Amino acid sequence: MTPADAGIACCYMRNGYTIIESVLALTLLGLLLLIAVPLTSGWRDRAAVHRASLELAAFYHAARHAAALRATRVAITFGTDSIAAVYEGVTDSTFAVRPGPGRFGVQLTASNSVVRIAPSGLGFGAANTKLLLRRGAAVESLTTSRLGRLRRWP
Repeated sequence: MTPADAGIACCYMRNGYTIIESVLALTLLGLLLLIAVPLTSGWRDRAAVHRASLELAAFYHAARHAAALRATRVAITFGTDSIAAVYEGVTDSTFAVRPGPGRFGVQLTASNSVVRIAPSGLGFGAANTKLLLRRGAAVESLTTSRLGRLRRWP
């Protein structure tokens, strides 16, 4: 082998990473992940609670609107696993059922699990019903008024 051939062989052997460089890069990546993961878990909790809150509010407003359209009383049952709306009358008929906030890992606590809405949109037994949504440190609440309105409290 001539000295020129030895120089070419030397250049071809230096194209990879050493194990020390790989271990150092993986260690730095691990430290960055160690810092970033707790920050994103709080963000994910807030996002899940916010989405569950929006879905509960939309369901409530749809049921209130249905009571006015059909001119009959509607009962809404709130639960962690499911939310249901039932037309009340001579024969009760369920017209809407959705999965509850539990599918997002959110816990629901209700001061009154059943809220009734009159055909006029006013609430029966719904005054100051508070729905509390919680996951981790993230909390939002929904409150109904005597007039049947719903207010979100982030």
